[in-house]
Amino acid sequence: MSQEPVIEFRRGFVADLFRMDDKVALLTGGHGAIAEAMASTLADLGCKVALAARKDEQCATLAQQLQTRFGSESAAFRCDVSREADVTGLIERVWERFGRIDVLVNSAGTSWWGLPQDIPLSGWQKVMDVNVTGTFLCSREVARRMIATGTGGSIINVASVGAYLSYRPEAGQVVPYTTSKAAVVHLTRDLAAQWAAYQIRVNAIAPGSFHSGMTETLEEPIQAGLVRSILMNRLGRPSELSGVLATLASGAGSFITGQTFLVDGGQAIG
Repeated sequence: MSQEPVIEFRRGFVADLFRMDDKVALLTGGHGAIAEAMASTLADLGCKVALAARKDEQCATLAQQLQTRFGSESAAFRCDVSREADVTGLIERVWERFGRIDVLVNSAGTSWWGLPQDIPLSGWQKVMDVNVTGTFLCSREVARRMIATGTGGSIINVASVGAYLSYRPEAGQVVPYTTSKAAVVHLTRDLAAQWAAYQIRVNAIAPGSFHSGMTETLEEPIQAGLVRSILMNRLGRPSELSGVLATLASGAGSFITGQTFLVDGGQAIG
């Protein structure tokens, strides 16, 4: 049994649990409002931040913003998480640049809109390849490094409230997306069970409907319907993911694994 550090209850001990100075975090899907909020959270905690996406130029812009705002060493990398060779190369390049990875946030995601009877196999496969296979590949490659070095770490998957909901056609035609996110929730539990012995914690955050790209592309009547389904009667703000992310990434969440945390304003309750 490993010897756990003794926490001294003194002024500032809780804040110290959240500090992550000189830790390295890798965030996939590294651009957009949600990515900016999560990357900023990690940088503010003290992390060096690697951002990866197919649109690496947008990652580079965010990386520069992190350096300016937080003094955080940050870098951008191109990666299609659905391609095994891309993922393997990404982890090698991040490791070469920073020397370690302590936190992985699997935030890359895509969707496909349409009635299930009309969805082409290519559309179904695209969503599964990015949302499920991509999450697995990135987790596998980072875990291999964590296991080899004995450092442990935290893997945080981005699921969705959609993993717990089923929509009528007029409210949402996103069966591949919701199915993939339900798979991410279960994958989170399975990986947590497999890797706990290596001190690798695996958890997920399931955002509800937020002021972000995917929600804001929906037609106004659908957005209004989403708001009506939320107990708090509004869309979420990207910054409202920061508290849960900070807990799961840092020592504040050292005894949490295999869990999915809904940040949805009560949307799953309806």
